[in-house]
Amino acid sequence: MDRVNSGVLGLDDKMEGGFFKGSANLITGKTGTGKTIFAISYLYSGALAGEPGVYVTTEQRDVDVKADISSMFGWDFETLEKKNLVRFVSIKPALPTRGISSEDMVRLVKSYVYSISDKIIEAIKALNAQRVVLDSVSFIEMFIKDEYLARAALMQLVDTLKSCGVTAFLTGTIPETSEALSGGGIVEYIVDTVIKMEFVPVAEEFKRTVTIRKMRRTNHSTLIHPFEISKKGLRVIEI
Repeated sequence: MDRVNSGVLGLDDKMEGGFFKGSANLITGKTGTGKTIFAISYLYSGALAGEPGVYVTTEQRDVDVKADISSMFGWDFETLEKKNLVRFVSIKPALPTRGISSEDMVRLVKSYVYSISDKIIEAIKALNAQRVVLDSVSFIEMFIKDEYLARAALMQLVDTLKSCGVTAFLTGTIPETSEALSGGGIVEYIVDTVIKMEFVPVAEEFKRTVTIRKMRRTNHSTLIHPFEISKKGLRVIEI
């Protein structure tokens, strides 16, 4: 089975060489655990290997994402963009949460999901992309309170990504008071892989850890692995 590297040092050997090609993978955790850094590392690693990638942000401006990464790691995404190895797409949701009937909400959600899908497909075709990051899918769970409608919207997005033949990363945010694997507890059942990132207390400090909670077609580690963020990126610390 063809594997796609994660971009995180020391992680691929915990899952038989990486993510399987054409899969949809959820990177989830609470605020500040390193989800966006993981996702951008995945895209950067692919670009350096000649595998074009698309980064779709639904919460931040693309210029802010690039500025943050440049400040932290010094990675030159501008050059990669000029070489058509990376493309950033910013899609901000504008779905109302009040004052709209359920029928109108269904139509609006369908229209918005199709709009996102069209923009992602356009970017994938323009670059012949092999990797895609959607950061994040929490906007769907946040705006769509109906569980069936939210599941249908997420399934539509995942199906779109898989139909394009890309290996996709989706990030999701876990609320501080929740023990679920995503904001709405839905997307983890749809994707092929769930990787959970956490803060854990160690010797009066909080350390970051990563756990592969689920990975189809793979004999993966089930241990909790500490990792660090350095100027070189993310690295799993061997214990």
